[in-house]
Amino acid sequence: MFNKLLSQLFQKPESSTPNVYFFEESRQDVDSDKEVENKQANTNHNINHDGLMFHSFEDEYQQNFYDYLLGESNRVESPNDHELSQLISSKIQSLLKNPKLILDVLPILPLSLTKIIEQINNQDFDTEALIQLIQQEPAIAAKVIELANSVYYNRNNKEITDLKSAFLLLGANGLSEGVINGFVNKLVPNSTIYFRQYGQKIWQHSLSTGITAKALVAKSFIKDSAAQAYFIGLICNLGDLVIYQLLTDAFAIVHPDCQPNSTLFKNLMAKESKRLTYFIAKHWNFPDSILDALALQAKVKRAALLPTLHHKMPLACYVYEAKIISQLELRLAHSAIDDEYIKEVSTSLLFTDEANNQLQQVLADKQLKKN
Repeated sequence: MFNKLLSQLFQKPESSTPNVYFFEESRQDVDSDKEVENKQANTNHNINHDGLMFHSFEDEYQQNFYDYLLGESNRVESPNDHELSQLISSKIQSLLKNPKLILDVLPILPLSLTKIIEQINNQDFDTEALIQLIQQEPAIAAKVIELANSVYYNRNNKEITDLKSAFLLLGANGLSEGVINGFVNKLVPNSTIYFRQYGQKIWQHSLSTGITAKALVAKSFIKDSAAQAYFIGLICNLGDLVIYQLLTDAFAIVHPDCQPNSTLFKNLMAKESKRLTYFIAKHWNFPDSILDALALQAKVKRAALLPTLHHKMPLACYVYEAKIISQLELRLAHSAIDDEYIKEVSTSLLFTDEANNQLQQVLADKQLKKN
């Protein structure tokens, strides 16, 4: 996706670019709670099994997830590998400081998705007109039909082959999920076998976050926002997808045999992905309610802020918790995690009853499959 942009970048000497990362004054609510975050950052350091030091359990938790996502980092890199990693990281950093260069290369937001976002809470939208819009996007139409044939929606196992039948089965919210899935999935890296494998993990995380966010909100006092929670959960990891695509494209240009699993690249994704997600959503003119929720994902660095923010931005906080649960669920499917670690996740990273109940359900489902 970004090959042409990166080819130009790697041919030019580095130059300073303006930092345009900022958020509107209307989205500064989180700033008043910075003191809470700073106190949390001063907690005892944790040391993981590799001897790496973290400032908090949440730092360790995020690093563990990126190890799952991209593979564990090599403890010893050759000088050449390290220099190459630094070079690629610096070039991508310069791009992230000027997001417009990236945004201009992204796919155009389909009219079908824009229409669904506008009508997601409107019971009177024109079904036929909406289906016609989706038919103009073959990849998205295929995702809608795929969702209609999934076990979750298609309990009778009757094959669905057309959009009208899919809509009758899915309903308005299910149709919106299929359209959103189809568009976001187009951003998943698929260049080589290796990169396709790890890019697919990022997509699974996005999908799982959307499903979990929907489940949390559906059981909460803002249950009418469940469909919007799914959408926000699904797209809140867009920045990870884009940065990963940048990395894969950069390696294809510089050295195709290298792997983006270094600590340097993981830190880059952790630092920049949520802010980039916000700019993508803003570039696509998403509604303010969605931008506000994505801004919180970017600005909040510690789950300790959730109790303070929940009464002001409950939807955004549920999405934050959904991301935490999704990360743990994917890791549990990959390898065993001890009970004390899971207990720490519940105590330190989750706040609401809905989130802790969902975590218990994940653990129960895991145990059921094991038996």
